[in-house]
Amino acid sequence: MHRKSKILFLFLAFLLSALPVVNVYAQTRQAVIYYNQACDECVAYIEGELNEVLASNAITVTKKDYINQRENRVEFNNLNDRLGVPLELQSHLATFVDDGRIVLQGEPPRKVVDDLLKATNLPERILIYSDEGGDGSYKAWAFAGPVQSYPPNTPISEYLDWFSANRANLAEPAANKQSLLLSTVLLTGLVDGINPCAMAILLFFITFLFSIRKNRWAIAQMGLVYIAAVYVVYFLVGLGLLKVSGLAQGHWLGQVGAGLLILFGTVNLLNALFPKFPIRLELPEIGKESLKTWMYRATLPASLVLGTLMGLESFPCSGGPYVAILGLIGSQTEFWQGFAYLALYNLMFVLPLIVILGLSLNPVMGRKIQEWERSSSRMVRGVTGAIMALLGLGLLLWVL
Repeated sequence: MHRKSKILFLFLAFLLSALPVVNVYAQTRQAVIYYNQACDECVAYIEGELNEVLASNAITVTKKDYINQRENRVEFNNLNDRLGVPLELQSHLATFVDDGRIVLQGEPPRKVVDDLLKATNLPERILIYSDEGGDGSYKAWAFAGPVQSYPPNTPISEYLDWFSANRANLAEPAANKQSLLLSTVLLTGLVDGINPCAMAILLFFITFLFSIRKNRWAIAQMGLVYIAAVYVVYFLVGLGLLKVSGLAQGHWLGQVGAGLLILFGTVNLLNALFPKFPIRLELPEIGKESLKTWMYRATLPASLVLGTLMGLESFPCSGGPYVAILGLIGSQTEFWQGFAYLALYNLMFVLPLIVILGLSLNPVMGRKIQEWERSSSRMVRGVTGAIMALLGLGLLLWVL
């Protein structure tokens, strides 16, 4: 009986040895593609070249459209954040292979992708970025050290060899840039709030209320209603723009925003240096008249309308930094994160108005602040314009 069992065991061993060796890893490799269904070029790339190269490497594909299914947008942004993908290496088309060990942003060259999927000497995580519809040049980064750029025909092995030789000396990047984004949002909101438009209207309103013998409590109430209305209207305008920016996600949004910040800051600076400069960022004349009409009514409902009009009409005067920050927020956060940043931005925007209201409840101090505002408006415009331009330049260098 023992002899028969031994023969059976040897027979089964022979059968197993005759079976082909199965690469279990290759059969279980997965790729998740996040894309914009409205982008015809992206869909053509996915259905053609990308599908072919993934299939040839036995990789199962899951496609997630984040335009028609908004929950995929949140998942996409969270994945970029979790992996630590920098803003400048994010595209609106991205493929994550093997749970993000290989990250393809944009449309990297087919040969590079194929060699990368077949490579055995990969770092712990690697990202390849290439602009959609570009000349095929690409950037490689293994989540440490500087990003390397290569012409279209350069094999990925060149980067892998370089990274392997220099790995010990390469610094790990910051895991999260959210603190930098938060600082930028707060500072830009404060600078945007220090603008002659809203400050002058509030000072004039407070002075008028004192002139008609309103007491301090009534003035404080009307001032707070005015400021609250400015906040709500400006917040809602920004919320609408943030929703729109979510339809066109891409790292280029941050670049456009930074460019606008430089442009508006430069215009303010030129206005300060050259008072006759033809382009001015200020309230339209027709808007000033409507503001005065509601101001002279001196009631709480009128204060609400006054603040609402001010929030809408001040956009030409101070909307540049707002649009710039919205572009940056829209390109780097998911919606609810952007919602929180937007709320903080507007809080900083109205903070100077709250301070002015508090100080101006003393009539003597109010008159001094108003005199200072009139005599220093050009200087304030120039300083804030210069700060905006420098912030925009810094942001542009960050997102390039």
